[in-house]
Amino acid sequence: MFTINKWFQIIVSLLLVMLTYGFIWSYRIIQKPNILVGQPSRLLFIPPNTTFNTLQNTLYKNGYITDSTSFRLTAHLLRYDHKILPGAYRLSSGMSNWKAIQLLRAGIQEPVNIILNNIANKEELATKITQNIEIDAITFQKLLDDSKFLQAYGFTPENILTMFIPNTYNAYWTISTEKLFKRMYAEYQKFWKGERLEKAKNLNLTPIQVSILASIIEKETNKLEEAPLIAGVYINRLRRGMKLQACPTLLYIANDPSATRVLHAYIHINSPYNTYLYKGLPPGPITMPSIAMIDAVLNYRHHDYLYFVTKEDFSGYHYFAKTFKEHKENAKKYRRTLKEILAANKE
Repeated sequence: MFTINKWFQIIVSLLLVMLTYGFIWSYRIIQKPNILVGQPSRLLFIPPNTTFNTLQNTLYKNGYITDSTSFRLTAHLLRYDHKILPGAYRLSSGMSNWKAIQLLRAGIQEPVNIILNNIANKEELATKITQNIEIDAITFQKLLDDSKFLQAYGFTPENILTMFIPNTYNAYWTISTEKLFKRMYAEYQKFWKGERLEKAKNLNLTPIQVSILASIIEKETNKLEEAPLIAGVYINRLRRGMKLQACPTLLYIANDPSATRVLHAYIHINSPYNTYLYKGLPPGPITMPSIAMIDAVLNYRHHDYLYFVTKEDFSGYHYFAKTFKEHKENAKKYRRTLKEILAANKE
């Protein structure tokens, strides 16, 4: 016959056994590594309006979790299965269900990189800027073409490319279209302040105009040491009321990817970007200028040159001239060599 003390000891023992098994069970469910076991850390992208069932299936099918049952039970315990927050999340190798779900439930996203460089036009900009975020390129491009929206920021669809400064930026994957635009505008304002803004004012140019001129120089040369010299030529021509006569603007309006040189026919194309027909700067950039080319304009070389032409050695460097007569002599050297090469190719 069991005494009260004996019954008490049995109950205590049973409770200890239950607690032990409960601890083991909870460890397996909650604390045991279940995320990317034996794999490197990875980003998990959760689109808006994702259901828990969809998320769990995605995690299992793509190898994020090895045990979907324990993940579901932990999610239920933490009430994560009721509200799924969209975003890009960094899941680490060997994470427990508990840690992973706490991260997802708190919406602690991993910022993604937005890399802007070597961009020729708005279409390329829209594609690159949305490459690592949830926004689609078409939606962003519509904003770049919206005159009324851009007017509030001091831009037009023609010159909006100048607002985007080539660099690497961080943003959350779920950032909205307008918030991303405002973020880029804030970066533009940071860039155009202090010394840069003062130098632009001294040139009697706006930041937009500086970038438009820089975009032309970007296409004129890949020799950074020559860029301030070329900038000086164009600034001299602007100040004298001369046409820029910039060949890259002709290639821009010809829009022929196969063109390797400027044809005489391009000069007669009627376009506001044709700097052989119209004085002053074109209404927008012909590419997204690099920071180096923007600074080349702001720090242009003071001189009396009004002309320049490619050297005949095809080194990428140029001859500079103060008079048109001198310029014609320099141009003859290049044309003579070009004719010799074309004749040799025909033989």
